[in-house]
Amino acid sequence: MNARRQGFSTERLLESLARLPRPRRYWVGFSGGADSTALLQALYESRDHLAAPLHAVHFHHGLHDSADQWLDHCRAFCLERDIPFLGRNLEVVAETRGSLEEAARDARYRVAARLLQPEEMFLTAHHAQDQAETLFLNLMRGSGIEGLAGIPPVRNLALGWVGRPLLDVERPELENWLRDRAVEWLDDSSNADVAFDRNYLRHEVFPLLERRWPGLAMRLARTARHARQSATAMAAFIGHRTGELMNDSICLPVRALLDLDPAIRSLVLREWLRRNELPALPESRINEFLQQLAGAGSGRHAEVRWGGWTIRRYRNDLWLHPCLPELACRSAQWHNAGRVNLGAASGTLSLTDRNIEPPSGWAVGPRRGGARFRSTADAPSRSLKFCFQACGVPPWLREGVPVLYWDDEPVAIGDGIVAERLRRWLDDRDVDLAWRPVEPVLGRIRENCRNTRL
Repeated sequence: MNARRQGFSTERLLESLARLPRPRRYWVGFSGGADSTALLQALYESRDHLAAPLHAVHFHHGLHDSADQWLDHCRAFCLERDIPFLGRNLEVVAETRGSLEEAARDARYRVAARLLQPEEMFLTAHHAQDQAETLFLNLMRGSGIEGLAGIPPVRNLALGWVGRPLLDVERPELENWLRDRAVEWLDDSSNADVAFDRNYLRHEVFPLLERRWPGLAMRLARTARHARQSATAMAAFIGHRTGELMNDSICLPVRALLDLDPAIRSLVLREWLRRNELPALPESRINEFLQQLAGAGSGRHAEVRWGGWTIRRYRNDLWLHPCLPELACRSAQWHNAGRVNLGAASGTLSLTDRNIEPPSGWAVGPRRGGARFRSTADAPSRSLKFCFQACGVPPWLREGVPVLYWDDEPVAIGDGIVAERLRRWLDDRDVDLAWRPVEPVLGRIRENCRNTRL
């Protein structure tokens, strides 16, 4: 009897987990629905055979009237089984109703990324029907081979991984398994709303196709596996052709890209995004962007935005980073010892010895119009614009870089460009200035500033 006919079991789950990296801790994304309930229950029953401790996390979106009840249900479920439990509130903002699901998903993964410690794994309950729906939706968008590969069984996430051990299991198998154990789950009424594309496929399209082609979900899941094998082989080929071109997760050299054969350029961009674990960029958008990039004049301002991300050209590089409406560094007076909070993206600015009081007249914030920087008493006075240009900071990212002012005079840009007046003060106290940005692209800018001498 084959594995599919045997139905879902803890043995099948353990076999699937054995094909994933061995983590130091499992975090299960637990919504309370049938899929995540089956995954968590099966892991609980298999706890003596797991490679790592088991924890659960519930994401409270606040999108439904019953959200508080779902949180209470999930907490009680875990308490009854002595499973460590965390509830995390999410702020979900979507421009349209149709993008709500995508925005909620992105918010979950952002929080999960912050939760994971090194070599920990975030497990989700995506199954064969989810895989089939994803493949079909990508097909409708005109996706390339990476899109047809669907949901990967494992991928990197921050310091750890995301694992999907149920991709070869069908949804009815999970529900039947729970019924056999009399384990209850929650039903989300929004799953019946066919205004959402996935629900439309699930309730209207797939039942029709299943009547003609039984076993459709598993057929499409198999197609996704084959596509992923091909995508992996293509990635290896592209890596061999381009060497270290894509090793940088933030910047891609424009000239090296344009020197490639036109048929290879779009593949390189796709592979660069895949390595950064970002949503696929539609082929039409890639081609349009490459045409902009190759243009004699417009190429200097080439830009593409999709799925909360952007690629923009500055000088000789393409910069990849999230769209950051809240990028601007927060303004604050630095009255006390410790650190200054600069906002969600810019992080903090501090002294390495937080017991030392800063002098009066210190303030931190973004660049001010007309402010000029002088590195030493006999050095020429430079505009902050000149300083940012010297450090290779793109114009649209400059507001995220903290500038330290002393009596309204700029004395530091980040923690790399430091004026003589501030340097003497720091050296006398054997301390340093430390900027700790949160957003990785600002971390790159910090490196640029520290490697620049004015």
